[in-house]
Amino acid sequence: MHIYGFFITGYQLAFIAVAGITVLAALGVVLVPNILRAALCLGLMLFGVAGIYALMNAPFLAAVQVMIYVGAITTMIILAIFLSSRVMKIGFSQAIYNPLLAAAAAGVTFLFLLVTVANSVWVQRIVAKGPANSDVGTDAIARALLQPYVFPFELASVILLAVLVGAVVIAKEDAEDA
Repeated sequence: MHIYGFFITGYQLAFIAVAGITVLAALGVVLVPNILRAALCLGLMLFGVAGIYALMNAPFLAAVQVMIYVGAITTMIILAIFLSSRVMKIGFSQAIYNPLLAAAAAGVTFLFLLVTVANSVWVQRIVAKGPANSDVGTDAIARALLQPYVFPFELASVILLAVLVGAVVIAKEDAEDA
């Protein structure tokens, strides 16, 4: 298919669609004022990441992403929101106190990630050989995710567990007050 003089393959079109949905859902996580809807946007964004894994010929990681993050983590976050009835009663909403500063911080973070990913050996192999012919599979993705980033990965799971325990404590305090 030719669009504005560029030849775009079906793979590229699928990537643009999945990446677009993922980015819009990520913006929804940050910009939606209702925290429950923000959690639902988070689930959609994590599902988009699973789509990107599937486009990278890593179906196992895509399935794990859907089962663990979309299924378990998003469900746990929504459960924590519902358990903290005090938060739901007062209508807690996200607040961005300085949108220009938030946009600048998001832009700097995006540029950092873009430069980091664009200079990675991983992306250079895909660009050189094409996604279907590259050796990027479950093993390479798992090595890239878990070797240098195993501590932040585990730290995120501990923080999510602390959030769930905190929601239970808040809900228990509400039950005792009634």
